[in-house]
Amino acid sequence: MRFVNTTSLTFHEVSDSELHQMNNGYSILSHRWTWGDDEIMYMDVLSMNPDIKSKDGYAKFAGACTLAKQLGYDFLWIDTCCINKTDSVEIGEAINSMYRWYSMAKVCIAYLQDVTSSAQIDDSEWFKRGWTLQELIAPETVCFYDRSWNRLGDKASLSSVLVNRTGIPADVLKNTKPPQAYSIAQRMSWAAKRTTKRLEDRAYSLMGLFDVNMPMIYGERERAFIRLQEQIISKSADESIFVWDLEILEDSTRDARHVHCGLLATSPACFAKCGDIISNHRSRGFRINQFGLSISLGAIPYPLDAYMALLNAFEANTSAPYVILLAKLPEGNSFARISFPSGASIMTNKTPTANWMEFSVSLEPFESPLYLYPGFWLRKLDFRNSHITAYKILERRYSGEDDRLMLPDGEFGTAGIISLSFWDNKKRARFGWIKLGFDKYGHPICFVTIPGPRNPATKLMPVEAEKLLAITRGSSGRIEHPIFNDDWTFSWNRKVSEEPSHGYDSRDHTGYFVECHSLDHACDPYHGFDFTFNAPVFDIAVSARRIPDISPTSGRRGEVWAVDLVAGTTPEYHNSSCCW
Repeated sequence: MRFVNTTSLTFHEVSDSELHQMNNGYSILSHRWTWGDDEIMYMDVLSMNPDIKSKDGYAKFAGACTLAKQLGYDFLWIDTCCINKTDSVEIGEAINSMYRWYSMAKVCIAYLQDVTSSAQIDDSEWFKRGWTLQELIAPETVCFYDRSWNRLGDKASLSSVLVNRTGIPADVLKNTKPPQAYSIAQRMSWAAKRTTKRLEDRAYSLMGLFDVNMPMIYGERERAFIRLQEQIISKSADESIFVWDLEILEDSTRDARHVHCGLLATSPACFAKCGDIISNHRSRGFRINQFGLSISLGAIPYPLDAYMALLNAFEANTSAPYVILLAKLPEGNSFARISFPSGASIMTNKTPTANWMEFSVSLEPFESPLYLYPGFWLRKLDFRNSHITAYKILERRYSGEDDRLMLPDGEFGTAGIISLSFWDNKKRARFGWIKLGFDKYGHPICFVTIPGPRNPATKLMPVEAEKLLAITRGSSGRIEHPIFNDDWTFSWNRKVSEEPSHGYDSRDHTGYFVECHSLDHACDPYHGFDFTFNAPVFDIAVSARRIPDISPTSGRRGEVWAVDLVAGTTPEYHNSSCCW
């Protein structure tokens, strides 16, 4: 390790074995590189050319040496000059050793050159620099100084200010608890709002905090942060490393709402909201293979070959695990992490009833995004029948598209309802409903009912018809109403109502409803439904099939459940063998 002698301002080299034998230890400087080429560099100290005093950075160099000497230290380590930056091997060794060097220092001098009083500490650019995170955490003692080298306090006495500014818990700053006592996601959150001049240094500056080592490859960009996480998961089974937010990816060219994002984040910024994420350390472990990461997680089936995977990670003081969405890729038996339709990449699940499933998940983002649409595309609605006077489409969650019925993120049950108003043969006003949704296995199902005049609401439609027509959407964009209850999707009864009401369940027609007990032989997700319902004065042909999402307004690459509803005739593409 190379030091600056605080008296002679020349270099003094010490071997690793000698570091532990230094009588008075050593001091170390933490600062921001401000003057670029005008910083005092390795060759400047080596040559001691008188011209170096004309450099803007010399005052900082000399001031730090003077202060260290006043504090009783003969040696000071400064990153600008104590590393020969023309030697790539030395740079790699220094970066991999830096956290240890800071932790061994007797005192770390934190120089805030943009601060002139203690009231300005909060505003210092020092807190935005990536490298200063380890320089704050690793040393036992960190003393802060303003532009004129006046002492502002140390990290213990300033802990309340530092906690608010950095998000780092006070017990870490006061050295009463090691950083390793906190989850990976929490530690990542401490770096989320910090930046580095070189993109790769966002990863390299965190190696010490996570006790990993890896070679420096400048030019690899986001790949450096992915490599860092690969090193972390090779040593830790903390699944909180997967609880990050896709919406705050820094790459503005990537559409965060419609992307295969990979299991690992590409930036510490993705962990900005993870300050309270804890891990229960009950992971079954994982391993990296040629396809990505092999991991065993609790899995809940989701529409279109997807699964909600439950992580062993929670928000503090809650018991609801975080959930990520994994979509099966067309090739092989591998999966990709994708965002939920709203754009969220994580959510919590309050009722985690899931079966264990082994996933092989891609670690890195995909070039070709695939959008998952957990809902229906109303491809054809033809209610041109003399008896039908009106119809109304009610979406459970507003999708922004008139021909779409979408489930709320992470939910099952009713996606939408189509209400019908018509006259029967006796010229009495009648009402009917068509409910579209998904069962607990993510399979599409449909329920049609035409209540009788003396029984205006069936068991599965617990609302009077006239009130249904008055339902409006709330400010949240989501309809909360008994008509949208999900009982019909989770339980099934051939006799859903008594005459004179007429009801029909698509599962009854197909015999497709079965109670599945294992994901290994769950119902075929490619099944849809195709049936004709005999209403009192007309027939309604209803069909759903899984097709490429070719809606001219969607602009998406993926699949969707396309629904055709035609009154009095059969859908044009009807083929009795297409779905069953």
